[in-house]
Amino acid sequence: MLVLPGGWPGAENLGQDNVLTGKLKEFAADPKKWVAAICAAPYVLGGLGLLRGKRATCYPGFENDEKYHGTYTAAPLQQDGKIITANGAGNAMTFALYLLAALQGEEKALEVGRSI
Repeated sequence: MLVLPGGWPGAENLGQDNVLTGKLKEFAADPKKWVAAICAAPYVLGGLGLLRGKRATCYPGFENDEKYHGTYTAAPLQQDGKIITANGAGNAMTFALYLLAALQGEEKALEVGRSI
């Protein structure tokens, strides 16, 4: 799983890294791998065309970017296939536990969530 942290201009900088963007494309094309992004970082996925035809969420204000070519849901967290997006820092813990569930199963995520 590749997970992009949010923030600006950090997300913009991530989108300019050719090694990272190549890996994101590689992971998105592999049915066994996951790609996730929170806050402004779905901007990177949209810019690469990885959200084309998919449902996604992001920090408010980035949803109108024409690069997305997907459906903005305004949900706190959104999964479409092997792509998971979240809308911001206020949902970071939920996002983290959701990613854990994707990788290790719901029981593990519940166990960790209860221990926090």
